[in-house]
Amino acid sequence: MSVMQLFQPSATGIMKDQVARYVVSVLTPDRTGLMRGITTAITDLGGDIQGISQTVVQAYFTVILVAEFKSSVTAQSVQMTIVENFPEHSISVMVREFHDHCEASSDSERYILTLMGREAPGILKQLTEYLAEQAINIEDWYFRIDGAMVTHIGEITVPSRLDIRRIQEDLRILLEPRDLRVHCRHENIFRATNELESIGLMLDLQTRDRAKPDRKLKHV
Repeated sequence: MSVMQLFQPSATGIMKDQVARYVVSVLTPDRTGLMRGITTAITDLGGDIQGISQTVVQAYFTVILVAEFKSSVTAQSVQMTIVENFPEHSISVMVREFHDHCEASSDSERYILTLMGREAPGILKQLTEYLAEQAINIEDWYFRIDGAMVTHIGEITVPSRLDIRRIQEDLRILLEPRDLRVHCRHENIFRATNELESIGLMLDLQTRDRAKPDRKLKHV
């Protein structure tokens, strides 16, 4: 399996006041056919998958999805039906009732944040502390370690009231002592200047670039 994201509106005609919506989270060692087992279980219960995000982290498969069912379908029945499609004790499934939450403020902009440099414990702690203090939300985050080097790529939502140039400078000062290069670009600029849309493929490309001779890390 590979990194995948898909968000679509419901394609069914089920009335909203006659449905049960659940958030389903699955964790298991990776192998082929996992998504088939999960989606088959949901479909067999008459479910409609409305949003899904799936990835593999160091040979562990994980997926979170939102699905809509007839009101008679319980969270326990969803969990049991998924588990029954896999070998005993091989999969962890959590099902929770879906509750609407306030979405992130529309008065914000999405940026792509990249960090490249030497791997060391505490990078994410230091970074996320700063982002939380600035009310900057992390929407997606991936990183890959290659020997002594690491590459982080994330999507963040920055309130429009903040000066992105100050944010970039703060991050540079914060992470420069860790020998990390920091780039923060608006998502539109990022997409316009990068042909690769898959974050996973971008990580592969940057790993190959670092392996080239005569390539040296430089601070921004």
